[in-house]
Amino acid sequence: MSSKTEEIVNSISNAILSHRLLPGTQLREVSLGRLYGVSRTVVRQALQRLSKDGLVDLSPGKIASVAKPTAKEAREVFDLRIALESHVTLTLVERASKKDIAKLRAHVKRERAALTAGDWDAVRKLGAGFHALMARVAGNDLLAETLEHLHARIALILLLYKHDYDRHVGCLQDEHEEFVNLIESRSLEKALALLKAHLGTVENSLQITDMDSTEDLQLQRALQGTATPA
Repeated sequence: MSSKTEEIVNSISNAILSHRLLPGTQLREVSLGRLYGVSRTVVRQALQRLSKDGLVDLSPGKIASVAKPTAKEAREVFDLRIALESHVTLTLVERASKKDIAKLRAHVKRERAALTAGDWDAVRKLGAGFHALMARVAGNDLLAETLEHLHARIALILLLYKHDYDRHVGCLQDEHEEFVNLIESRSLEKALALLKAHLGTVENSLQITDMDSTEDLQLQRALQGTATPA
């Protein structure tokens, strides 16, 4: 993949992860080509990569758009995430060095600074980034890349389904810090229990329900509680 294609992939992924690109947003090749100063061929390559990662819908005969994960897909994403991160936790408890622990602590410090500053784009991105960093510190770059893709899909899920995730952020950051302490003390059983509860908090903050695919979910969410019943 060319560096320009990679740039587009990273740019769109980051916009999704920061909740700046909404599910269903159209991604027109001409507009993106003009924005990034590249040909439609390069844009198409980037969209195909994003489609493989589950972030873009490339349905035949339709304009490319940011994906809308179904309720089934949302549940599967969380199931896969806990399986992958449990493996990462085991590796960290067995192998994490003092330098690795320091990297994780520094990241938690950045998370807290973002929350204090009220920078919610950074809060959400850093919150997911902690989990990707765990995989990188564990020495598995492929697994870290896979988790980053999952986190971007979770960002879409948070945008698509009603949730109260943001009110849990302070506690989630506290748990990140506690998790680092457990890794440092080689407490595998406690670390795995915390991980399961931690990821469960995020999943349980969502109201994941099956909806008619023809419904405008963004409109439903935006007007929830404001419409007057007939």
